[in-house]
Amino acid sequence: MRFKIPVYCSSCDTETRIRTSRKMTSGYYVIHRECKNKACGARFKTEETFSDFTDEDHLKRFELDGLEPSHCALIIIDQQDANALRSFRFKRNNPKAELYMLKVLHAWREHSLPIIHVRHISRDSESHFSPGCPGSNFQPDFEPLPNEHIIDKSIPDAFLNTEIESWLRKRGIEQLVICGATSDGSIEGTVRTAGNLGFTVWVPDDACYTFTKYGYDGSHIPAEYAHIIAMTNIHHGQSTVVDTSMILLALENILRKSKKNKKHH
Repeated sequence: MRFKIPVYCSSCDTETRIRTSRKMTSGYYVIHRECKNKACGARFKTEETFSDFTDEDHLKRFELDGLEPSHCALIIIDQQDANALRSFRFKRNNPKAELYMLKVLHAWREHSLPIIHVRHISRDSESHFSPGCPGSNFQPDFEPLPNEHIIDKSIPDAFLNTEIESWLRKRGIEQLVICGATSDGSIEGTVRTAGNLGFTVWVPDDACYTFTKYGYDGSHIPAEYAHIIAMTNIHHGQSTVVDTSMILLALENILRKSKKNKKHH
């Protein structure tokens, strides 16, 4: 049984309401809330957990118990200055997405796991992503380290017309964690191909984002809706959509078990 306990806004202390609730597994829910105070309008994510389940329960549900760190590459897509600038000009979802990306990036770096930074280089000379334009540069927090691989693409799909597949195959990498921007653009395009090529893919949805847009019929599509549709498409198709916390928990559990096994031997 779930109890309705009031949750108050951290900005104005007004009671909040649930916008959406996603059941991750028995006893574990991800809740998206919004402030009832229209003048505030804050939106944020919370989690509900119950004591009658273990960490392994919801990791198994999303096959994260099968994560193999040394054979799982982190792919961060299009974290460039052009997208940072666009975030100031257009409405987007997941304002803390970069924070979650960095959490995963730091975890992969801490354990010296394979990392790929995908950079969009546009063929359009007027694009902020065009070669030589400041917008094509990596954002400072996402500047690749010397031992991290960089893939340049000119279309949303990071696998088409690039060497990314051969780079992964040569290293025996069969699992991927993919995050970045945009949810309904490069993320969805890349994930679809990765899944079709046989890679196991996890997408932390809180570490991805997109922007408000207009539909083919001129209708206004909020960024939140575009993001949800993109995540739904790939979750029911070529990947498993999870939370950053689940990725980090799976990594921590598997590495801890590995250390214990080494001590016993």
